[in-house]
Amino acid sequence: MNFLFDTNVLAELTTRPKPDERVLAWFHTTPRPRRYVSVITFGEIEAGVTATTDTTRRERYAQTLADLRHEYRNRIVAIGEPEAIAYIALHQRLKAAGTNIDPADALIAATAIANNWIVATRNAKHFERTGATVINPWDQPA
Repeated sequence: MNFLFDTNVLAELTTRPKPDERVLAWFHTTPRPRRYVSVITFGEIEAGVTATTDTTRRERYAQTLADLRHEYRNRIVAIGEPEAIAYIALHQRLKAAGTNIDPADALIAATAIANNWIVATRNAKHFERTGATVINPWDQPA
């Protein structure tokens, strides 16, 4: 099974001085070729780097982003037609139910749905209402 990493998973693994042991243990059980990242996640990370006012931290985060781009260079998922169709269907379903979700998260969920992948995120309840299959690495045994 393929995993689509949400921003909070990558942040935990790359920017925390001591990442959560459960997240690390779970991450090491996932085969490298099965780990994917959405272009939306890279956009969110880029926005975070740009918003960081401390220059030392911004440079460190920018280097982390460059490292992630290199690590996932062949596993960065764009929004194509299947993902766009899944996004519109998801948006319409949530709107009809009177619920809302951040467009970035909806696009990540739609990408997982379109590709039959699992979203790895700390925000499991948030993503579960999209219909995407979700795993919360923070809830996994260490």
